Amino acid sequence: MADIKQQTTHIDWAINCVGLLHTPHNQPEKALRQLETDFFLQSMQINALASLLIAKHIKPLLAKAERSTNAPAIFATISARVGSIGDNELGGWYSYRMSKAALNMGMKNLSIEWSRSLKDVCVVVMQPGTVDTQLSSPFQSNVADEKLFSPAYSAQCLLEVLDRMTAAQSGCFVDWAGESIAW
Repeated sequence: MADIKQQTTHIDWAINCVGLLHTPHNQPEKALRQLETDFFLQSMQINALASLLIAKHIKPLLAKAERSTNAPAIFATISARVGSIGDNELGGWYSYRMSKAALNMGMKNLSIEWSRSLKDVCVVVMQPGTVDTQLSSPFQSNVADEKLFSPAYSAQCLLEVLDRMTAAQSGCFVDWAGESIAW
C-alpha cells in the first residue's frame, strides 16, 4: 500500500481479480469425501479474505477519489456465478463455491458499510464469463466456443458495465453483460 500511496493521492477505480479454483495438487471437489481442510482454508483465504484486506487498505485512497453520483468511485471484485447460492443447481466444488459465496457476502457487507462512510462509491461484484485462462483451462471441454471469452473481450465487457455504474447500484452482483445474478 505504501508503494501505491507514493504514486498517487487517490484512486478512482480499483478492480480486484484475486482468485483460486485449483492447484497442481488439488482440483475442485466433486463430492464431500474429497474435501481437504488445508485446500478449503487456502480457498477461503485467497478468494474471500484477500479481497476484504485489499478493500481495508485501499479505502483511504478511494475516499479521496474524484467522483460524483453519476460517476462514482468503483471497488469491483471478480467473483464467480458458481458462488451464487440461488443459482446452484449442480453442487460440488465445495471450496470454490463456498469461498466465492463468502466473498460475495463480504462485498455486500462492505457496500453497506461504505454507503455510510464513503459517498459516491460503488462496490460491485462481477462475473466475467468463462474466460480462457489457466484458472478455467481444465474445465473448458463442455464450454461452447461462443461462451469461452478471451481475457481482452471479458475485460472490455466488464469495463463497459463498470462505466455505467452509479452509486445507487452499490452492492450488486452482475455478470459481464451487466445482468443481475442471484445472491
